[in-house]
Amino acid sequence: MEQEPRNDNWNNNWNNGPQQPHQPVVIVGEQDPYANRRNSNMSAISLVTGILSIVLFWVPWLTFILAVIGLITGIVSLVQHRDGHGVAVAGVITSGIGLLIALVIGLLFLLAFAMVV
Repeated sequence: MEQEPRNDNWNNNWNNGPQQPHQPVVIVGEQDPYANRRNSNMSAISLVTGILSIVLFWVPWLTFILAVIGLITGIVSLVQHRDGHGVAVAGVITSGIGLLIALVIGLLFLLAFAMVV
């Protein structure tokens, strides 16, 4: 048994004459408000890799890789206007700091190696 949509005025206005049940209104082109909602996973990845690139500064090649991943995911998150704008900005900043640290430590290693040889 399939139930018809019920109109609250159906029973209340029976004395005024029978009325047709209320039909749902469908607006053509209406979208689900959550359909375009984008998550903040990329901005969180950017922040985590940026923080790790700063914490793991003594391994320059790992710091460089993590910082580049953090910069890329943070910038993509900002360009695509995803949720978590502030987290993405923080991820880009920490990744930039990690990249600078990796470059400085890498240059210090190269200078130390050049002085030994």
